[in-house]
Amino acid sequence: MASQLLASTLQKELVCSICKDILKEPVTIDCGHNFCLTCISQIGEAPDGTLKCPLCQNSVRRTTFRHNWLLASLVEKIQAVDPPEIQPEVEERKCQRHGESFHYFCEHDGEFLCVVCRESKDHKFHSSSLIEEAAQNYQGQIQSHVQVLLQKEKEIMQEKIGGEQKIDVFTAQVEFERRRILMEFKHLRQELEEEENFLLSRLCWLGHEVAKGRKFYTTSTEVQLNSLRKLIDSLKATQQMPLRQMLRDVKALLCRYEISSAFCLLIHSFIQHSNKSKCTPQSLLTNTRTLKFAANY
Repeated sequence: MASQLLASTLQKELVCSICKDILKEPVTIDCGHNFCLTCISQIGEAPDGTLKCPLCQNSVRRTTFRHNWLLASLVEKIQAVDPPEIQPEVEERKCQRHGESFHYFCEHDGEFLCVVCRESKDHKFHSSSLIEEAAQNYQGQIQSHVQVLLQKEKEIMQEKIGGEQKIDVFTAQVEFERRRILMEFKHLRQELEEEENFLLSRLCWLGHEVAKGRKFYTTSTEVQLNSLRKLIDSLKATQQMPLRQMLRDVKALLCRYEISSAFCLLIHSFIQHSNKSKCTPQSLLTNTRTLKFAANY
């Protein structure tokens, strides 16, 4: 009995606080605490190359780990003792009121009961069963819940996969529409640019034609004015001539007047027709565009 108590006490002192098992290759770190070499080696290092002791949180370095041969020797001796003698002492749970072992579980209160408690007035009319049976019953319920949750998890995963596939399809459709719109507007811009260039070229041509017409108009009016001025001067000069000379030249002068009047009337009619015409650059361009689109079809 004494050896069992001693072994149990030593065993508690030789347990690694990280893995909760008996020390394997025990090492002592700078703060004085002992751990398994493998356990303490798995602790992550800080940027400065130090690590924190799991017990006291002091900073230590791996290079200062020291093998504790004394603890290693004690571990070997403890493990050499008969295994049943080194098992940690398990305190048997007993009823504090009656000193009896617990055998039953009260479903109503959720308490462990001894034989006396079960027959007492506090629990006599409560539903109770053997601890093993109650545990088995609840394990069955837990297992049933686990199965339900696993099935639910499976359904959610299937829904997740289906939902992600639908999202992928929708994303692909969005991308397709984006590319289609970009292509359509690219073609529209190209057509508009071509139409712009065409209309500008037509306007340039119209500008040249207007310039030519203006030159013709200016020249014609200047000729008319010069002719009129010469005729006026001739008529005035004829008025000042002697009567006989005037009579000799008057028929030729009046003939010139008739020709000049007819020419002026022709020029005047042309000017009036030009002023009344509704032809504008806009109308010319509209007719040109209509002819262009008709030709395309």
